[in-house]
Amino acid sequence: MKGLRIHMILVMGLGCMIMPISLQGQFLKKLKKKVEDKIVNKASEKTDELLNGEGAGNDLGNVKNTKETDNGTIGDNASANGSKPTIQDNNIITHKAPNKDFIDIVIQSHKGLPRYGDVHYLRGKMASTNSKAYKALLELKYMKELLGQMDKSKLTTYNYAQDDTKTKYSNKAQHHLLMLGKDVLSDKRLQEYFCDAEAQTPCNFYNTAGERSLVPSWGGTRNNEFAQNRSYTAFIQNHLEALEAWSNTFFPNDEQIAYFVARGAVNGKYDFKNKGYWIRNIFSIGGDFMLHNTNFMPYTENEKTLRHSSKSLFLPVEPSKAKEYALTNVSPVFVAFKVKVFPKIIAPDQIQWEFQLEDSTVEFYKDGPLSQKLGEVDMKTVTFKD
Repeated sequence: MKGLRIHMILVMGLGCMIMPISLQGQFLKKLKKKVEDKIVNKASEKTDELLNGEGAGNDLGNVKNTKETDNGTIGDNASANGSKPTIQDNNIITHKAPNKDFIDIVIQSHKGLPRYGDVHYLRGKMASTNSKAYKALLELKYMKELLGQMDKSKLTTYNYAQDDTKTKYSNKAQHHLLMLGKDVLSDKRLQEYFCDAEAQTPCNFYNTAGERSLVPSWGGTRNNEFAQNRSYTAFIQNHLEALEAWSNTFFPNDEQIAYFVARGAVNGKYDFKNKGYWIRNIFSIGGDFMLHNTNFMPYTENEKTLRHSSKSLFLPVEPSKAKEYALTNVSPVFVAFKVKVFPKIIAPDQIQWEFQLEDSTVEFYKDGPLSQKLGEVDMKTVTFKD
């Protein structure tokens, strides 16, 4: 086979030598074009591999691995050799995409319910989530008034020195859809709506951690307003109705039972007399995915004490378990409340989420994944101290 290739090359070379000069030039030009096309195709394949987390080198060991499925693009973390690590994480909820134009939305859960407040993520050990997409899609459900003032035929430019509410709301609605589109569109649609049509290679919409990065504008460039408007209007025509329908499947009856996870801290040493720990600052430390502690609606006196004062509450823990967990002063403690969540429309462009206790039992954990349970208290009978 190798000898045959050499023979063919010699024949082609000899043919070139006896060709007229003009034909030689045309032949060499075509040959050059074929070589350039192969190089471009190879580069595109390599770019796809990097975008999709396939064949990644050691420096891309944590890039998100994406692939097309019947429901759009899904992702996990790729290991250094491009293979997926084993993810031992059942504490997620997946909202399936309505069609291939979108990706599934994954959020963390606790006991089968959404986990709000403080979330915890360990790359390579816990399933990747796209909580921003979840929140943005849910907000879309309650932005009917805002969308009603949005210009669907062209992008709206708003100067904050203007006193034009409709223009402001149109601009904000369009920006919300831009952010939502970045988070829920499949990789194929990202290329279509947010990449320059004349780009030689696909755009990269992922950062080094494998998370989707911000997109600057519709159309892939800030300088071409015609490309921006074409991309925006195509998105509105092709996807807005599907996104609104998808958003309406969230929060049935305008409420959601979930777990709000907050952080507290051990106050002092183990209390041998009462056999337990005093926990403080429960509502002042931690993340605020979806819910913030300021939107907690207390009803009983103990709930009001928890919400409004700096008192510590008592968590019973047996000495044997206390010895095992070895908590010290200011050790973090994760607290899980089962709550009912309601939307609160502050303004057409502002949605907040209020919540109340659904169950009086409050769980305490040593770790963020909520796998090492310390104990629980009943808010009806809990003990406080200054």
